[in-house]
Amino acid sequence: MDVTHSRRARYTPGSMRMNSTSFPSRRQAGKVGSGPPRSIADPCRYVRGVGPGRASVLANLGIENVNDLLTHFPRTYYDRRTMVAISSLQPGVDATFCGRVQSATRGRPRGRRTRVVVAVADDTAVVQLVWFNQPYVFKRLKTGTRLIVSGRLSYYRKQRQVVNPEFEVVDDSLDASVEIGGRITPVYPLTSGVTQNYLRRVIERALEAYAGVIHENLPLALRDAECPSRAEALRAIHFPESESLHERAMERVKLEELFYMQLALSRQRVRRAATGSSPRIRVERKLERRFLDALGFDLTTAQRRVVEQIHADLRGQRGMNRLLQGDVGSGKTVVAGIAMLAAVEAGHQVVLMAPTEILAAQHAATLGPHFAKLGINVTLLTGSMKAAEKKSVHERLARGEIRAVIGTHALIQDAVSFASLGLVVIDEQHRFGVRQRAALTRGATPPHVLVMTATPIPRTLALTAYADLDLSVIDEMPSTRMPVTTRIVPPERREAMYAYIRERQAHGEQAYLLYPVIEDTEGQNLESAESAYSDLLRGPLKGVPVGLLHGRLHAADKDRVMRAFAAGDLRVLVATTVVEVGVHVPAATIMVVHHAGRFGLSQLHQLRGRVGRGGKPGYCFLLSGEHAAPDTLDRLRVLVEESDGFRIAEEDLRLRGPGEFLGVRQHGVPGFKLANPLRDVRLVERARNAVQGLLAEDSALRGVDGSLCREYLHALLGNEQDVTVV
Repeated sequence: MDVTHSRRARYTPGSMRMNSTSFPSRRQAGKVGSGPPRSIADPCRYVRGVGPGRASVLANLGIENVNDLLTHFPRTYYDRRTMVAISSLQPGVDATFCGRVQSATRGRPRGRRTRVVVAVADDTAVVQLVWFNQPYVFKRLKTGTRLIVSGRLSYYRKQRQVVNPEFEVVDDSLDASVEIGGRITPVYPLTSGVTQNYLRRVIERALEAYAGVIHENLPLALRDAECPSRAEALRAIHFPESESLHERAMERVKLEELFYMQLALSRQRVRRAATGSSPRIRVERKLERRFLDALGFDLTTAQRRVVEQIHADLRGQRGMNRLLQGDVGSGKTVVAGIAMLAAVEAGHQVVLMAPTEILAAQHAATLGPHFAKLGINVTLLTGSMKAAEKKSVHERLARGEIRAVIGTHALIQDAVSFASLGLVVIDEQHRFGVRQRAALTRGATPPHVLVMTATPIPRTLALTAYADLDLSVIDEMPSTRMPVTTRIVPPERREAMYAYIRERQAHGEQAYLLYPVIEDTEGQNLESAESAYSDLLRGPLKGVPVGLLHGRLHAADKDRVMRAFAAGDLRVLVATTVVEVGVHVPAATIMVVHHAGRFGLSQLHQLRGRVGRGGKPGYCFLLSGEHAAPDTLDRLRVLVEESDGFRIAEEDLRLRGPGEFLGVRQHGVPGFKLANPLRDVRLVERARNAVQGLLAEDSALRGVDGSLCREYLHALLGNEQDVTVV
């Protein structure tokens, strides 16, 4: 699901943004910066304490107007009503404590970032406070200074430390518990140049200055006596005065997110059906039968069910706009191939777009030989191809000579056109941005669209975030698929694990060793792919052919390394998560994930799906590092005990929320600032019922509630007629 707007106003599920073009500018209203606030769509530079310079920094957080500022919600809170002793600090747990500065040093190790290290002690223990690139802290924290500190304990080279904590200097004449004053303090996502204290001041000023123009945006059917106004809810979320009001405020804003998500998508679905229809495809199935005969295995019941759903879409009047979910190894590519053959057999061109060149080349290698036996040549189009090669492909696509093309972002360049595009298949759809996906589906006769993901999305989330798509699920694994055994490896068992890898590679098996970062970064205390590669060659894997793969390598180097690994010339691949999606090496039986606690469960499940694909059992080893927090180990045990991707996804959503569920956010990635469709099932149903009821009675949104909703949608989206959903 994606929404774009031709004038750059946009709505994404994780970021409802007020479109400032929907309102007159301050300059139009009079002297810039003069007069009372008129709208929360005002640029945030007009809030006292911001200005043009700070506004450009806040833009790095996605904050462009006052509404963005007011909905930049805290990621957590410090409960400064209670304190703990330094000796009681637990790794990975936010806490507040009071202590006195014992020593302070400032340096720039090995020419890197400025580092300030302050030792703080109470009657029970000492802990190090560490700040990077904040030299001014050193001037404030002299020996003997008394502090209230809030932060999270971690370990670096077995030393207890709190990195970049918040602190306040306490007057020696005051009791610390009195100084804390019973406050619950919001903690916000930050960017370089923005501090917590600054954001708190600016957001509080905006709440006060704009309270009178924060208008109601929920229809009456969703408001009851307990529902606070929008202005009250926003204040209670940022600066809670009571737990009960905070809970009601959170519920109200979650409901708002869920309601407008579904209203926008429901209206788009209706509009898409009314504006243009995809070509009706007569499904012959002759090529499909020959394709399946050559594969040498039968489709699963789930695959056959999904194929019938796709065929019904292709034959229908409104066309296909379908999301295909399937666990790693469930056979989505075969289903996509069948859909592509149906369109080609009917005389149309087909496209399969993948997020990386590695995956595009793999799809071409998988489908190409089978299609070639049917008289269909599959052409590859990627960004790394020579200009002359790309030009030739462009010309042949425009003339209709190429019937099937597989590629990357190179497929959506302005130079690419088609004679008769009938079907677009988008693999790992959440990896593409809004405009990237929309570029393939414009036109008076839009092609059928099948988007696929191996990230299992629980039904509640799918029905919310993909309300404009029909949903198909392959919920059955082929009988030939071997299970993957997952183990958590403690630090003392690492050498035994490496010995096992040496043993298995000697028998022709291969292993992935994954790391969360490419290179060492001071203060992160993380093993990196580059340093591990060097250490392994000199140490536990000396003499074993080991390769290195990460995102900063040139495309040609990536391709060379992957080809060597796929051919068995490399027995071990040290890599980052560039191998997460789609890489298929049948001899790979071992997946090792270092610092596994930094990954989501669904992402880890994807990673372990890279092994055990060639008929031999697979093993996934999760290394959490020393001093792992208990909740991290509990989370990883879910993978040890569970192999069903959908159940793992549900647990992932419960633990992390949908905002991070699909990895790094980008435009078009399903997510919410506060709502969690899995946890907030009751609110999802309330929102869905309200949307259905509203559109049933007032599809044009002309009534009292409808006008209110339409105006807010217009502020979110701009001119709704220019919105395109993919």
